[in-house]
Amino acid sequence: MFTQRPIKQAKTIDNVYGSAFYHLEAKDRTIDELRKKLEAKTDNQEWIDTVLSDLIGRGYLKSDKDFAINFAEMAFNSEKGSQFILSKLKEKGINESIANEAIDYLVNRDEICEFTILNNRLSNMTLDSYSSDKLYATLLKYGFKSSDVREVIKSHPIASTLPSKMQIKAEKADIVKEIEKLARKLKGKSVIKRELQQKLIDVTNFDAQIEKLEMDGSIDFYENCQLRLDKKRFDLSNSKEKSKAYAYLYSHGFSSDEIKETLNN
Repeated sequence: MFTQRPIKQAKTIDNVYGSAFYHLEAKDRTIDELRKKLEAKTDNQEWIDTVLSDLIGRGYLKSDKDFAINFAEMAFNSEKGSQFILSKLKEKGINESIANEAIDYLVNRDEICEFTILNNRLSNMTLDSYSSDKLYATLLKYGFKSSDVREVIKSHPIASTLPSKMQIKAEKADIVKEIEKLARKLKGKSVIKRELQQKLIDVTNFDAQIEKLEMDGSIDFYENCQLRLDKKRFDLSNSKEKSKAYAYLYSHGFSSDEIKETLNN
């Protein structure tokens, strides 16, 4: 089992400087990120504050404002939206107000239009493997507003025609297997049909398929109606209870004939 080697603790402030430069060479970091790295190196807060202040003054470490502007600029250039920028800067310990100021500054300076960025990103995407749901979620992940995402998809000639996951699944569905599966759950014909419609499955041949399944004995709705009734304890000698039983079976999709025969057994 892999175990992380313990961090060698700093004995002098020079060791703290060494650690700071090592982490900054690896990648650009915020003050908060570097502070956390140095706190793992030493618990001497005076050393940490001295090193951070010195590095900021000498330009090795960006102020939160400068870091936020630089990060936001790279994100916009990479066709990311402001929600992505805000989320990432928050993870990096940048105050939300500073992050918003950085975004506003760049939007005004460079006349940035996020809707245009979003439109460009969508135009450059290959949409063959996307459902409408997946495309929507992907564009949201890049940090754009949900209203803008919906609008840009709607106005795109290909994206606007993409099927949903449910539609794709419905097209692949075997209606016979779906009917049998729901019948095993002791659901009657009307409920089965309604649930198939909710799943966007084509029910054009529903009645014909039901008749075939009943004729070959694959499904017996009369028997299922009885099994569904057996799950409850109704006193069928009581007219009020019998009415409740009728309503119960009817709500589960069984026909009047099926229910009457079951209740009169």
